[in-house]
Amino acid sequence: MTILKGTTENFFTLIKEGITLAYFSNPENEECQTTRINLEALEKNIGKAIKVIEINGKEEKNVVKKFPVDVLPTLILFKNGKIVKSKIGGQPKSQLTQFVSPFI
Repeated sequence: MTILKGTTENFFTLIKEGITLAYFSNPENEECQTTRINLEALEKNIGKAIKVIEINGKEEKNVVKKFPVDVLPTLILFKNGKIVKSKIGGQPKSQLTQFVSPFI
């Protein structure tokens, strides 16, 4: 799986079609780093069924302010541009798997 970089310029285009997991993070935060590692470990389970986008919450404030992101990390799952569900805080691999499993 390739984790795409979400920016103000591309974010809304990336979430427009299909299933997209948006990962709002702060790369300097240990909890965010751990969650990213756990997302990368899901590669074999997710395959191409779900796009994963990482949004740097400190740099991409124009994207962050459009969503309920008060804590980093926050995960938001989109289907065709609409929010399906979200999760706040760092997530172990088992929780991430459970979070995305209905969409794989």
